[in-house]
Amino acid sequence: MDYQERLKNFSESFIFLISNDKVQHFPARDLTQAEMIQRVKEKLGEAVTWSLWQGFVIAVNSEKTCVAVLPKYHQLDGF
Repeated sequence: MDYQERLKNFSESFIFLISNDKVQHFPARDLTQAEMIQRVKEKLGEAVTWSLWQGFVIAVNSEKTCVAVLPKYHQLDGF
């Protein structure tokens, strides 16, 4: 299975954190957009860069060592 097929399987109910040595997921089913932003900043730090990648909103920490993928969002409005 290639990475694009794997991305299709990412559930909108989670935030996925991807670093060099691991992939983690955290529940996000009932979070509002503001709550999701706060949760990402708790994990990555306050200085995050928001972007789009493969149709998903992502956040990258300032050291560029960890990426959060938010499968629920497909546009940067509000980030």
